[in-house]
Amino acid sequence: MTPPAVSFGRPQLLTIIRSEIVATGLMPFARFMELALYHLQWGYYTAPGAPERIGRRGDYFTNVSVGALFGQLLAIQFAEMWQAMGKPATFTLLELGAHRGQLCADVRAWAKRNHPDFNTALDVVALDYPGTLPDAVTGCIFSNELVDALPVHLITRRSGEWLELFVTEENGCLALAPAPFSTDALREEASRLPLPDSDGFITEVHLEAGRWIQRVARSLRRGFVMTIDYGYSTRDYYAPHRKAGTLLCYHQHRSNNNPLVRVGEQDITAHVNFTALANCGAASGLSLLGFCD
Repeated sequence: MTPPAVSFGRPQLLTIIRSEIVATGLMPFARFMELALYHLQWGYYTAPGAPERIGRRGDYFTNVSVGALFGQLLAIQFAEMWQAMGKPATFTLLELGAHRGQLCADVRAWAKRNHPDFNTALDVVALDYPGTLPDAVTGCIFSNELVDALPVHLITRRSGEWLELFVTEENGCLALAPAPFSTDALREEASRLPLPDSDGFITEVHLEAGRWIQRVARSLRRGFVMTIDYGYSTRDYYAPHRKAGTLLCYHQHRSNNNPLVRVGEQDITAHVNFTALANCGAASGLSLLGFCD
């Protein structure tokens, strides 16, 4: 039996990507990932009327989609934060990448049942990425499985030299092509990483995650930032055995490592470099309280 043909993606989105490649040349993978996931009309996360992404009929499950327990556990933590802050009259709980806001709803339901004083102070705000962050938040800015979906640059080592992987078009299909780094910022960040010296190594660099945590830090007046996601420390992220990087795609509950098909129709993720994220947060005035499983 012949397997079904794999979709190349949303035709309208592919046209936009190809037109930009023709106009500007090689496309950094971070730009491709931004368009594939967040284009306002045709992106995987943002397209109006897109099929359900989460749950049995979608592409993956989350700890929120399988029940309220995760939200209840987080609610206990948020109530402890409120108490540690001296019980301010308003505690803003700002969730970024909130999808339909179910996690915040689970937190609110727990607070109503178990902690009426905290519930009175609780001001729940749910935003999707990128969104416009409010100013002077007092409370907690948190995200759950957002940072792993922020655009990343791909780099690879060829003939003893680190190069960036760009998206181009070859014979009517999208393809990856190595070339010198597109920006000084990427070159400088890569120079700080403990990258292996083995040819063929492919990995990700998380410039947008750093910019994101800087925006979050500017938005917070007093309180906490909590980021929940899949990831590693810098040392583990770039360990020699992780020679193919962490980039994965999800479609109908199956993973694959080809982001250049089903463009706009499948999820694209990369594990978080939590060391780099914390360092960017610290440079923006946040203090690291710690990491935990």
